Amino acid sequence: MVWLEFIACSSLMIFFAYQLCKEGVILSRRTHLEEGLIGMFFLALGTSFPEIATGSTAVFFLDRIGLGYGDIVGSIIVNLMILVWLDYYEGKGRILLKVSRINRLTGVFALVLLFVVLASAVLRSAGLSIPLFKGMGVESILIACMYIGCLEVVRRINTRERAEIYRTEESFLKIWSKFIFLLLIVMLLGMWLARVGGKIVEATHMSQTFVGTLFLGLSTSFPEMIVSFAALRAGSIDMAVGNILGSNLFDVFIVPLLDGLCEGPILGMLTPGQIIATAVAVLLCAFTVLALFFKRDTTRRINWDTGLIFAVGFAGFVLLYYVR
Repeated sequence: MVWLEFIACSSLMIFFAYQLCKEGVILSRRTHLEEGLIGMFFLALGTSFPEIATGSTAVFFLDRIGLGYGDIVGSIIVNLMILVWLDYYEGKGRILLKVSRINRLTGVFALVLLFVVLASAVLRSAGLSIPLFKGMGVESILIACMYIGCLEVVRRINTRERAEIYRTEESFLKIWSKFIFLLLIVMLLGMWLARVGGKIVEATHMSQTFVGTLFLGLSTSFPEMIVSFAALRAGSIDMAVGNILGSNLFDVFIVPLLDGLCEGPILGMLTPGQIIATAVAVLLCAFTVLALFFKRDTTRRINWDTGLIFAVGFAGFVLLYYVR
């Protein structure tokens, strides 16, 4: 019964989160934001809002840090694994070689922020005293400030390429109204999904970390997959990859939010399994950044870089299954 509930909740989440992403793209067009910023602002918010709602509910209402934090890290892992399917769909040649400088920088920013998360978690688990700021870890303040700085850098060097994925003649007010309404729907579905994740843990005796990273992470990452494929069909490789990288950067920014919902610094409460999951995400981000700056092309449909990212991500999920 719990699996039927999970399928029903995930299906609704995918549908409404995709609609939210769609409205985010349209809204960004109407506000004349450039393509490079779409993945960083409205599009990243739309595709990452399921993680915000699910993670916040799991941490604050259910007191299940493994589910909430695992959903964030799992979404990052799944997002990067999606690149192999984008690579295959795009055709011969390395898709990561065809993105703009702004998306390469976004990948670097996401790696740096995620490394700060991992380093802070390791240091706190080792018993090192790291200062607090009104109950939050000082590392969360650092991550938030770094994220804002990343957005400013992106704004200054923003690309001017555009791609029309969705068209509409609706009024600006109607688009805003639909966007806010869908935010509320996705928030409610995220709360439901977190509770379903708790039921799966109780019914299967799998770890919170594994359920959060795989099942919740996969469910909340489907919007990224759908929007990225829509961008690729519209002929914008840059937006397809930028959506993935921008959403990952935004996902790391959710960590300070979860930290503010905990009684203590969340990175000091992580289990070894959750630290391992973070290490897997850092490793995948590192592979992605190296591939973004590697210049040699191929003639294959699935290339060594995206194939390696997918293989390591899959191995990471297998490892997390056995870590209790």
